[in-house]
Order: sequence, then structure tokens, then C-alpha cells
Amino acid sequence: MISTAPLPEAVKERWRTAGRIADVLEAEVKARSSPFVARVVSWFNLCRVCQDLEEEILLAAHTSDEDKQLHRALLSTAIAGAEALVLECESPEALLPLRLTPAAIHARLESLRITFEQWHTELNPERQGSVLKEVFGVEM
Repeated sequence: MISTAPLPEAVKERWRTAGRIADVLEAEVKARSSPFVARVVSWFNLCRVCQDLEEEILLAAHTSDEDKQLHRALLSTAIAGAEALVLECESPEALLPLRLTPAAIHARLESLRITFEQWHTELNPERQGSVLKEVFGVEM
């Protein structure tokens, strides 16, 4: 349920802080002058900010439109950052210092896309039928 009641000032400040942290991390991910590995670490940190916000929203008694809008924006930023990193990863060796592979970035990217779809898109009847069939064996 989405509430239109004003958010308490402490909650607003927490969201503003999360947004500022995400802005800094996004800038680090885009900074081509920084080492690729450092940018990947910044991107994973941005993903963590998204995840922390999701947990806050899930635990909150009321979810505001502002909460969902910030979450949507952060997820979009993280997805865009991943797409850019995937394009720039010229060889798997670039990720060796992190003990990662390009597949790990692809997997996290896919997870972000799924999260975005679950939180911020409507389930169309065709997809709903597919999910019901896949999960519960129910035909619509």
C-alpha cells in the first residue's frame, strides 16, 4: 500500500543521504580515469545501496511514492552502470583482482532487471499466466 502522508523528516533525510551516496557511486562507476576494478567495486556498492533501500521499504509500515521513485531511480542507475561496465570489460582478466568473472556482473545485472520488473512494472496477463503455470502448474 502506498501512502500519500508526508514522510517524517528523519526518513526524508535518510533517503536524501542514500541518494547522495548513490550519486557519488554513480560518478565513480562512470569515471573512466579510474581503474576498471575500482569502478566495478563502486558499482557493487551502488547495488548494495539499492538492496538496503529495498529492505527499508519492505520493513516500513508505510511506503510513499517518494520511496518507490527513489528505488526506481537507483535501480535504473545501477542497471545503466552495469551495462556500461559490461561493454567496457574487454577481457575476463580485468576482473581477476576481484576474483570475479564477466558472468558475475551479468548475473547481478539480470538480478537487478528482475528486481526492477517485480517492483516497478505491472504484470500483464500473458506473463501472469506464464508465472502461474511455471510456479504452480496452473493453466489460465
